[in-house]
Amino acid sequence: NCEWARRRTATGGARGIGSGAVIRLSGDEIVRTRLRAQLLARAPGRRGVAETVSVLVGVQAQDETAAALAVRARTRGLVDADVHRAVAETRSLTLTWSLRGTRHVHRNDDVRWIVGLLGPVVGTSRRRENELGIGGAVGERAVRVVREALAKDGPLTRPQIKERLASIGIDTRGQAPIHVVRRAALQGVLCVVPGPTVGEERYALMDDQILRTAPLEPERAAAELARRYLIAHGPATPRDFAAWSGLRTGMCAAAWAAIAEELTEVDGPGEARWLLSRRRGTVVSAPRTPAPIRLLGGFDPLLLGYRDRGLHLAPAHARDVNAGGGLIRPLVVSDGRVIGTWRQRRGRPTMESDVTPFRRLTSEERGSIERELLDVNRFL
Repeated sequence: NCEWARRRTATGGARGIGSGAVIRLSGDEIVRTRLRAQLLARAPGRRGVAETVSVLVGVQAQDETAAALAVRARTRGLVDADVHRAVAETRSLTLTWSLRGTRHVHRNDDVRWIVGLLGPVVGTSRRRENELGIGGAVGERAVRVVREALAKDGPLTRPQIKERLASIGIDTRGQAPIHVVRRAALQGVLCVVPGPTVGEERYALMDDQILRTAPLEPERAAAELARRYLIAHGPATPRDFAAWSGLRTGMCAAAWAAIAEELTEVDGPGEARWLLSRRRGTVVSAPRTPAPIRLLGGFDPLLLGYRDRGLHLAPAHARDVNAGGGLIRPLVVSDGRVIGTWRQRRGRPTMESDVTPFRRLTSEERGSIERELLDVNRFL
């Protein structure tokens, strides 16, 4: 069954997976179903930071303000400091490298099994490690040195990590130190913790931050990640799951096949998609009315969740949003469709100076954007 799914997914299809009758949704219905799964279909609810991140599985956090803005768009009444507090004080969230090999915040309960699954798959390439002088046994020794230093003296700042690595002959003038840190994080050795001053970060042993749990075998972990992905992003495809997670195509196809009896196929524009059957009643009953305009931060899960973003972003504007180098600009989204980009100037909530629309806006849309900009200022 898994091998069949691999072959079908590799050729762009996986029809036949799923239980029950196929349901048919229009493009608008698929988008609004996804918005509901993403907590964006209606006015934000009063939910906590950790609960919100847990629903999304994780939020990309190479830009921590962008990660906080993802929480703002899906909640009500919180402020940026609440997100910081969840990482620094209550420790209900952990910042580390995980999905796609990039920095994310996750609810603590999810960190170990997700990193345990993804770490062996999304690590630094051997070629790049060799270029940096940290390949093979040298890199393994560097991780051991970092682990021992954190156990003895941690948490440590990046300059302090560099000192330890320089002591064993690692060239610390380039990118080798951060690649060692990333490798150690993907092995479950360390995570990121805020430093004593704003903007400073330190690295701490994972064992000092999160209780140890029994590891999940890879097949079981991949199946659970597929379930969680579909709760937050369905309807979607195995290839969307691969693009979002960073897992290899074959692993994603095997995970899809492992939960096949839990899936319902969705027929709509383009390729077949799936959602969890147990979510069918609540997710498919997405509102028939347009979702409100939202200002989303850069790297928002709404776009990062899919390989094919065509239902949310017109191809003509893809380069306006993706600035290159993996950078996803902050988005103006109306009913799940990207209609512009924006940038925040603190204390300057003026639409004309901060928003770049892709088309002429109505007066009602302009008013909605002004209110969103004011709320962004409140949040920050």
